[in-house]
Amino acid sequence: MLVNGQHYYLTNALSGDKPVLLMLHGFTGSSETFQDSISHLKEWYNIVAPDLLGHGKTASPEEVARYSIQEICADLAEMLHQLKIAKCFVLGYSMGGRVATAFAAAYPEMVRGLVLVSSSPGLRQADVRASRVQADNRLADQIETDGIKPFVDYWENLALFASQSVLPDERKKRIRSERLAQNPLGLAMSLRGMSTGKQPSYWSELAHFHFPVLLITGALDAKFETIAQEMQQLLPNSTHVTVQDAGHAVYLEQPMIFLSQLSNWLEVILKEEEK
Repeated sequence: MLVNGQHYYLTNALSGDKPVLLMLHGFTGSSETFQDSISHLKEWYNIVAPDLLGHGKTASPEEVARYSIQEICADLAEMLHQLKIAKCFVLGYSMGGRVATAFAAAYPEMVRGLVLVSSSPGLRQADVRASRVQADNRLADQIETDGIKPFVDYWENLALFASQSVLPDERKKRIRSERLAQNPLGLAMSLRGMSTGKQPSYWSELAHFHFPVLLITGALDAKFETIAQEMQQLLPNSTHVTVQDAGHAVYLEQPMIFLSQLSNWLEVILKEEEK
């Protein structure tokens, strides 16, 4: 699909008059990230799962400004417009959750409900954002200099993903293959343009999110557990679910619990809308 001048690849399952769920993957991911979830959800929901700019089979332009979170959100709004979707549930994991939060702040009229998995509204302090920009720029340079494999080796050994070491070998191979298939330019430019340090802080926007919000975190992911607890205090209509025996990638580490919690929440919201 051509969106604002860029080719976007998306996995979709659109059939009949069903609620729409927009699913946004994390850094180094793609729409393939959610293939198991989509196979379970598509019976009840119309699914739109794009590869975000610089990821998967979507374009990797060379202009860093094109990767700003505001530009990505404008792309998503245009994508939904082309698909004739006026309003949808938006789910985002990690980086995708930051995009989902920014999208909800920019286009609240298009959001039926928001699901944030292991995500953050950004960094509050300007000096912390500046330090993060520098670190992400160095990592982007490293990807372009060393190539994708050394970067993936480094990325997989981050403490953030330590809990994934117990996953079945087949699932770990699939995750690694998805990462190794990425375009080094796309990942580098995504780091430079969509860095947590580059995006605005959306903490002050949370009080204006009057649609329902579901926060899902893994009990082993202490950092994002704390962030979700802080977010819940600011959100007017939110639910926080902690999944035991899961770290950052809850949907991969405890897929059936993740799907159960997500489906139950969506069902409750849809029943409340009918009243």
